[in-house]
Amino acid sequence: MLRSSSRLTAIAALALAGLATVPAPAGADSTASAETTGSVEKYLGTWNYDQPDHVTSTNIATMDLFGYRPDIPQIGTITFTRGAESEVLGHTDQGCTWHFRPVGDALEMTSTTQYCFNQVIGSGYNIDRWRVTVDDGIERETLHANSYLGPGTFGFDLVDGRRTNAAAGTQADTAQRFSGTWTFDRAPFPTNAATNSYFIPLPFTPAPMSGPVTFAPSAGSTVTAHTADGCDWTFEARGNTAELSPATQTCGATTLAFWSIADDGRHQTAILSGQDHSIPFVMTSGSLTRTN
Repeated sequence: MLRSSSRLTAIAALALAGLATVPAPAGADSTASAETTGSVEKYLGTWNYDQPDHVTSTNIATMDLFGYRPDIPQIGTITFTRGAESEVLGHTDQGCTWHFRPVGDALEMTSTTQYCFNQVIGSGYNIDRWRVTVDDGIERETLHANSYLGPGTFGFDLVDGRRTNAAAGTQADTAQRFSGTWTFDRAPFPTNAATNSYFIPLPFTPAPMSGPVTFAPSAGSTVTAHTADGCDWTFEARGNTAELSPATQTCGATTLAFWSIADDGRHQTAILSGQDHSIPFVMTSGSLTRTN
């Protein structure tokens, strides 16, 4: 697998991965009091986060860690489907399901106490505010969450989230976007030294990722990634997003349980988790640049 010789993590990853969780807030669900209105048709389907932008803060969340606020790029998919009565269900690529209802010109959460334990990053969290709008085919969202970690509860905010429907564009566009050889960036983003491309096994010191990754289109919407250690990993790619498919893959001593990529044709942002020689690892903010 792509890795350095170090087996330690970064403090920013601790905020995402977490060592332990505490129970979700006590109390009954508080159902949204606003009147349910509007059609849900325009929300239905799968939506990909657009490429995160550290300059404009589009799809960049922040978390309050004892006064330190690291940038946390947001990538991946959500699929909106019809639920019971007027509900809309939001299924994320990281295994969580969230309940919404149409309120005016937006989707709002049906309650403020919705909780999920995210198996990818090993962290439990409650989203108490999540507003979604769709206008001219562009999905926009804002949300606030509470992340439950061993040291306490930490606020998480996304102010400017934007997504594009996964059905937009063609299969050829997607294949061209991902094809080629990519290398992990060596320098961190100037706005946030903690979110460089890190290989992050537990416990806790950053280690930079290294080595090329070559992507090539296969049959249908499949894209294959060939890594420097001779492993091939397969993805389902639609629009700007590719996700490991099947979800769990093994090559040698490495097992990957999750690998999601947002790609604008020049730059990739990635989240990856799995085990190397039975040691868990997570890369919460990968950054790669096309070399050919």
